[in-house]
Amino acid sequence: MNLLHRLAACELPISVAGGAEVDAVRVLRMAGHIKADIPRPLRTLNGYTQPAATVHEITSLGRTMIKRFPPPR
Repeated sequence: MNLLHRLAACELPISVAGGAEVDAVRVLRMAGHIKADIPRPLRTLNGYTQPAATVHEITSLGRTMIKRFPPPR
């Protein structure tokens, strides 16, 4: 929910980088709160790396969740 509140304060589309942040975007997208493009992880010599996700829109359900669950103070 923290990421959803942060996204609501930004001008979209926005890129979100970092494994944990991209995972949070993935969860929000699966819940129907946002529309986003999330590239597949890329295999590297050291394992995998996660390219940045692009959040395009907060859905009406996402906006409802923002209203129901205000940010922590």
